[in-house]
Amino acid sequence: MLAFAFTGCEYEDEWSPYQSKAVLSGALLTYHPTTISGTTTGDPSFLWVVQVLEGRDFCSAVSQTGSVGNPFALSVTANMSSEERVAVVKISFSDGYSNTFTIRQLAKTDNPDYDHPWAEQPDYKPGSELVYKTYYTKTVGGKRVRNYSICYDIDKLVSHWVAYPLHNCYIGNSGRTNEWSFDDAYYTYNPSTGNYDKKYIYTDPVIPQTLQQNIEAGGYQGNGDRGHMLPSASRTIDYNTNAQTFYATNMMPQYSQFNQGVWATLENDVRGWRCADTLFVVTGTLFESGSYQFTARGRKITSPSHAFKLVLRTKGGNSGKNIADISSADELKCIGFLFENSAKGANTSIRAAAVSVAEIERRSGFVFFRNLDPKIADEVKAQKNLNDWGL
Repeated sequence: MLAFAFTGCEYEDEWSPYQSKAVLSGALLTYHPTTISGTTTGDPSFLWVVQVLEGRDFCSAVSQTGSVGNPFALSVTANMSSEERVAVVKISFSDGYSNTFTIRQLAKTDNPDYDHPWAEQPDYKPGSELVYKTYYTKTVGGKRVRNYSICYDIDKLVSHWVAYPLHNCYIGNSGRTNEWSFDDAYYTYNPSTGNYDKKYIYTDPVIPQTLQQNIEAGGYQGNGDRGHMLPSASRTIDYNTNAQTFYATNMMPQYSQFNQGVWATLENDVRGWRCADTLFVVTGTLFESGSYQFTARGRKITSPSHAFKLVLRTKGGNSGKNIADISSADELKCIGFLFENSAKGANTSIRAAAVSVAEIERRSGFVFFRNLDPKIADEVKAQKNLNDWGL
């Protein structure tokens, strides 16, 4: 889980050489039982005290008091109900500093393995034709992190959406691999040849290769471009991270002039909007009037009528806050872009394509950015302020 810290203070002695601070990680939790930790900094001669103000039936302090400089921890039991629950926790220092944290724990659902505290994650939508999957990769330091998630349609052989975080930690110098493949291909460097050897690792859930576009053998045979939903250029930290963007499940058929023109420009703009707090992106498809089915290498693929891209981030970009911890819509900016997958889309400007996320929700039937605070979600997803994005 990518967790972000947040801080606050009510009082600090001006003369003190110490800065009092309390930081809690992971304020949005899955339904599983867990222990979350926090750090304290300040004058080590003072003490801290933790109080659970709300949610005492499921949240408790591991230790109610300790010395400043030592960590604190909270124990959270499993949420077996069908409702999200909230705990409010206050930590107070004996020098007068205090901070209050709000912790949200997601409800247990019929699809608990899908639920994550990721800001880009859409709601789960049931369907026998839909497969949900997350591909993981490693950072330079070796930490396992998510690369991107998909909602893949085994009837259309196209994903309805691909959701991913965008941050500098995914950008590097690996370049474009052009490793077109079925999903779950993994590459190991072979020093004797100077090349990367491919093998398939078949992680859960397994999507049979027969239910994927056969882009490993080539393109769509004159039926448009193999359009990346998560762009290759947004994943260049290492070879395998980039190679995962060439999976068949990350491809949508795109009208060539549209893919190589205004859509590529938008992808570049989106990379320019990344920030220290992380930019959250969903790329998706609509299958309205104008959709059509074609056959490439014996497999029937549905070409989407429209392509969309949704983005969400903090306005300042360096707040240090998790999106789920923000309770004011004024701290966030959100917008969508919708294009026809056609010559008309190729001639549509980015400004003219701007829409609210709420509009895409209405037309797609999916609910996006599910982990926004419910009290502000509608207001955030109604935004369409071009000035916020320099457009």
